[in-house]
Amino acid sequence: MANTRSYCVRVDLGEGRSMVVPSMELARFYFGSSSPLLASLFLPPFDSKRLYSAVRIGPFGEDVELDLAEGVPKESGPDIARIAADKTAANAAAMIAVSLLRQPPPGVADIYPQCVFPFEGATTIKASGKWLSLGGQPRSTFLAYRLRSCSHPFPFENLQVKTTGAKRRPWRPAAPSGSAGTQSRVGAPDAKDPTLRERDASGALAPRTRRLLLREVKFPDLAYKRVWSETQLAEGGTAPVAAKGVTAVPDLAVGAPGSVRRVRSISLVEALTQPKGPPAFLRPAIERLARLKRIEVTRLTASLDDGWTVPIPYTVSDDGEIPPEVFIADGGSDRIRRVAAISLRATRQHVYVVVKETDGDAIHVDRGSREVGLRALLDRVFGITPLSD
Repeated sequence: MANTRSYCVRVDLGEGRSMVVPSMELARFYFGSSSPLLASLFLPPFDSKRLYSAVRIGPFGEDVELDLAEGVPKESGPDIARIAADKTAANAAAMIAVSLLRQPPPGVADIYPQCVFPFEGATTIKASGKWLSLGGQPRSTFLAYRLRSCSHPFPFENLQVKTTGAKRRPWRPAAPSGSAGTQSRVGAPDAKDPTLRERDASGALAPRTRRLLLREVKFPDLAYKRVWSETQLAEGGTAPVAAKGVTAVPDLAVGAPGSVRRVRSISLVEALTQPKGPPAFLRPAIERLARLKRIEVTRLTASLDDGWTVPIPYTVSDDGEIPPEVFIADGGSDRIRRVAAISLRATRQHVYVVVKETDGDAIHVDRGSREVGLRALLDRVFGITPLSD
């Protein structure tokens, strides 16, 4: 009755039942972690250089190092790594742009994009939708309105993401009580009711990022894999000063800057939480490191979960059992411990510091020289590969 002529993908569920997923929902779910990623895929022809500038894949495909293109946020790192490391995902991403270049079917004036699943194999999917009848058989076809979760594994075990372009403001420890602290200087305030316009943004205004917080995990496979990037703990330079009489920008635009209108470009990014600083077990160490003088402090495990830590590495036994020491009690249930790696660079010295989550208030710290690789140092924390300082 309300056929939109849009493309869909049909999945055979067995026993005469099937699931139908619109192509636009597939594109949103698997490639919608940020607006720059979606915009690149819907802008034909498909060019991987708009997503990443370099990719390095380990000999066994477990380790992936990804250099994202300018303007692409690190939250899209896993989605882009899937495209870079898996031909099936790359073909699914390229299909979106290719389908927009094709001639529409006879009698159809509009062009509808096509998209398929970015993998092949079995998976567990959670979706919201409606059961429809087919040929008099009730509950035969499930029309998915919205995909919520997919358990299919990503084509990597460890992902290191490098970003370029604008960075977030670094976290700084709170000023001691009784001290004045540093006065922050900011630009014009946000408009109370901004409007979104489909046009070029002004090149004279700095872009903004809006984080769309998710209340459920889209890809459970990432919960047990190490995905991180490098971020400076403290950055130099002065903050922009707000001039008197500057008014808020009422309009926002999605896209690259290029016009002369007073419109601020905005990037929409999906995120699980809004990081508000390091976890409790890491905060004492970070507060000390942030006050060091003439030493460049970089956190090497800026993750997507809390912005600071990654799951601790471990090896399973021959029976597939995870060592019990890997887990830590949290709110009546067990979870995998977290670990943070930090780089300290001075004039002639460069060392790594690893802080491991422990039971109680104890702090466990390991150190290693720059000759010790980051992954080897993370493995050493659990005693997998003993190394000397």
